[in-house]
Amino acid sequence: MIKNKNSERIFLIYSLSILAFYFFLIFMFSDYTDDWHNLGYVLLLFLTSVFFDIARTKTFEFTGGKVETSAVFIVNIFTAALLNPLEASLAAASSAITFKIIKLFFGERYPVSRYIFNFSQFAVNTFIVSLLFHRLSGTNTFQNILAILLSTVVYFLINNVFVFFGVYILTKGDIRETASKVLSGPVTSMALMIPVIAVIYILYQYIGFIAIPVSLAAVLSIQVGNYYRYKYYEAKLEHLKLLAKSLEEKDEYTRGHSEKVAELAKKIAKRLGFSPKMVERIYNAAFLHDIGKIGIPDHILKKPTILSKEEMMIVKNHPIMGEDILREVDIFNNRESKWVRHHHERWDGKGYPDGLRGEEIPLPSRIISVADVYEALTSDRPYRKALSHEEAKEIMMKNMKGTVLDPRLVDLLFEILEKEKEEEET
Repeated sequence: MIKNKNSERIFLIYSLSILAFYFFLIFMFSDYTDDWHNLGYVLLLFLTSVFFDIARTKTFEFTGGKVETSAVFIVNIFTAALLNPLEASLAAASSAITFKIIKLFFGERYPVSRYIFNFSQFAVNTFIVSLLFHRLSGTNTFQNILAILLSTVVYFLINNVFVFFGVYILTKGDIRETASKVLSGPVTSMALMIPVIAVIYILYQYIGFIAIPVSLAAVLSIQVGNYYRYKYYEAKLEHLKLLAKSLEEKDEYTRGHSEKVAELAKKIAKRLGFSPKMVERIYNAAFLHDIGKIGIPDHILKKPTILSKEEMMIVKNHPIMGEDILREVDIFNNRESKWVRHHHERWDGKGYPDGLRGEEIPLPSRIISVADVYEALTSDRPYRKALSHEEAKEIMMKNMKGTVLDPRLVDLLFEILEKEKEEEET
């Protein structure tokens, strides 16, 4: 609780510092604030920004947090280009907090520091971008397009820096993890928005202000379309997970195996510093690592005695069958399908199906392999009882580390598990 209060206090100081910097900018560049536009025109830009802020929020709610349109950023950049720095910054900053103020009447409350932060960071960002655009622009259309594109890059950079430090102060998390959370989405968004802004600016030169709302509506439509594409992918993924679970339900000894392997793989991937998106991909691949066994007859999978040579050849084919199944899902085609194919390779090159060795084996495959072996050793099987954690550790350390499994990942797995055990005991 004390930590949270300290974080909030520091965040408030951080927000007030940005606000003070905004007033400093107004004082330093007062020469650029003389050319005032018609109040109705400024109000129109303000209301456009508020509208798309509401559209962004509602789309975010409607899509369960999967789509957050960047249309508001585009409005702010055009506001910076069309108005003087003071007008633009006040319009953008005011629209940023207007919807939050409206939500107060519906019971949604935020700390005062959030209002100060939203207002001040949008104000500073838009002021600087407006100043930059007006200094770089001229009478040449091509020059103006370059000016607005450069202004867009600067806008995203400043916004991301402010948000990064804000999130870091509030969460006190790992700096790399914070960077991954804050920057991964916006960098992609910026790459996509730059050509969109260029097109809107060209349209604006020919058809005027109407180009902005029409173009932004098109952006929103594309993003909602991408959301439904994502939902289709999610449905396919869930279908595959259900197949994996139904396969395990046939055998009491393997019930829940894939899910446990996936959880272990996720922990290892997090400790290795993978981005949240990459961690999720490794989790999904680990969950589906044995999906290829769906093509193996039950009498082989459930056989309580040693498999014959022919039966073993059939079992060894399951990583290839798993790859074939996952390749049917477009998003799994290049990565996850390969990780599943190679999860039975060995560090010494004596594994299957391709006999890869050492770091030739994809790192996610090696992660899945370590998690798979540990979970198998510590679970009941038809031919033996589950081993204890210490027994599994002894086997993996003495007989598998550096031969079957990546030695670094074996050490990391037991470091994670033993740290968890210590935390449970305390």
